[in-house]
Amino acid sequence: MIAVAVRWFLETAAARKFRVMGSGVRRVGAVIAAQAAVTALLLVAYLWVSNVYARFLVAEHRTAAALTAASLASSLTSALNERLALVRGLTTFVEVGSESGQLPREFPRFAEGLRRAVPGVRNISAAPDFIVRYVHPLEGNEKVLGNNLLQDPRPGFAETVQRAIVSLDVTMHGPVTLIQGGQGLIARQVVANGGVGGRHWGAVGIVFDLRAVLDEVRFDRVPSHLGFVLRTDAGQQVAGDAAVLQRDPLAERIILPDSHWELAIAARAGWLTLAHGDQSYQAFQAAYLVLALLIETVAFLAFSRRQTLESLVERRTAELGRAKNEMEQFAYAAAHDLQEPLRIIASYAQLLDKQQKGRLDEESEGFIREIVDGAGRLKMLLRDVQLFLAEDRVPLSNTPVLAEEALHNALALLKKRIAEAGATVIASDLPMVLADERRLREIFVVLIGNAVEYRHSYRAAEIRISHRRKEAYDVIDVRDNGIGIDPRFRDQIFEVFRRLHGRDEHPGTGMGLAIARKMVERLGGRITVDSTPGVGSVFSVYLPHHPFRGLS
Repeated sequence: MIAVAVRWFLETAAARKFRVMGSGVRRVGAVIAAQAAVTALLLVAYLWVSNVYARFLVAEHRTAAALTAASLASSLTSALNERLALVRGLTTFVEVGSESGQLPREFPRFAEGLRRAVPGVRNISAAPDFIVRYVHPLEGNEKVLGNNLLQDPRPGFAETVQRAIVSLDVTMHGPVTLIQGGQGLIARQVVANGGVGGRHWGAVGIVFDLRAVLDEVRFDRVPSHLGFVLRTDAGQQVAGDAAVLQRDPLAERIILPDSHWELAIAARAGWLTLAHGDQSYQAFQAAYLVLALLIETVAFLAFSRRQTLESLVERRTAELGRAKNEMEQFAYAAAHDLQEPLRIIASYAQLLDKQQKGRLDEESEGFIREIVDGAGRLKMLLRDVQLFLAEDRVPLSNTPVLAEEALHNALALLKKRIAEAGATVIASDLPMVLADERRLREIFVVLIGNAVEYRHSYRAAEIRISHRRKEAYDVIDVRDNGIGIDPRFRDQIFEVFRRLHGRDEHPGTGMGLAIARKMVERLGGRITVDSTPGVGSVFSVYLPHHPFRGLS
């Protein structure tokens, strides 16, 4: 449509050209050139604005999809936990029944009660000495009797029992093809008491129909424009479409006693295609076309009057300058202005928590705590966003700074965290650098804080800070003995909001290393990482060497 308008204006200008003599010819040529420039500008603006708006719609659709994924994951977690609780109850019953000698008589009655508790229970079994001797209902499950759980040749079956022996908790295997037919989930737990000579009595198990579990979760709630795939931690597909994994999915983790499942959800046709098909995007296109035609008309009339050309250009230039400045300030101001309402929300939530302590039920008190915790996390996120955006605005102080002093100040800020973690920080002599003390301190806070947070659970955290010269750089190494970083993610960890672990495992905003890298680059250097999973990581901060600084 814009192309039609362009042709109309060009054809009109061309017709005028043939009717104008002398200086009029040159004037028409200038009008045509100016009109072509306006058309090109509108086209570029359309491409830019449409891209921004499409990304905005993508963010909205992803937010809605994230809520859907969280709801499904919560329902699935509840459904699985409800069934695992039946296994634990069966274990307790068998322990008591085996000691009293009433197990053969009472097992069918108790198992029938469990079978009626939730839909989709295929069978309930008990295996003294890990050989199935009791199964309910017997009809249709005769093939299960006599099965040696420790010698089951099917992949993963015996391994599940071995995991149960080690963990003494419920383990789950599946989805699997069952002896009695169909797909199901097998949950087992070892019965520790009642064995002879200190040995385990055996194991119990319940087979759940997979389809019943999925029907209970109601995956039909997923909107038609979204696809999903549910996988085990081993990558086995439980339900859904594996093609979702190729479309930048959102993921939710379902925690099980000895493993986890992952629910991924994404737009079937891709997020950008979904945004382009949105009614609001199509309305935007129509509105932009009308606006573009109006601008083209106004521009043509304005360009035909030479005396208004300069004032129009000046006005447009000023508007573009203000728009650019406003765009640069918007993100920073948004993060800043949200601090106050967030503080009010957190304050009132904390006040409500104190005033209503003991008056509300446990669930309501939990909601209030979630509000307080969420406000705290959002406050940290806004602080980091503001710090990241302000980095280019804050003046750079090029004065000699003793790196040891910046390290000392950083350790003072981290003193409580270091003590709580039982970590040890060992620092060698550091050089005098031409830098900014605040930035250098913040870099130390991020790197040492990460080393403390991602420490290894089986050994005391030890962090070593040292200095070395390499070519034209002073290099400060921050070495830890933590969990390390997978080589595939070494570059990604410096991206904004990039997290390799869930917030339940390691809290944070996902911006620390991005801020540190931006600060190091502002100081004229760079930051690298060398890591071995399970052994530890070394973050190296390269700062340009200056003749008056550094250690000899």
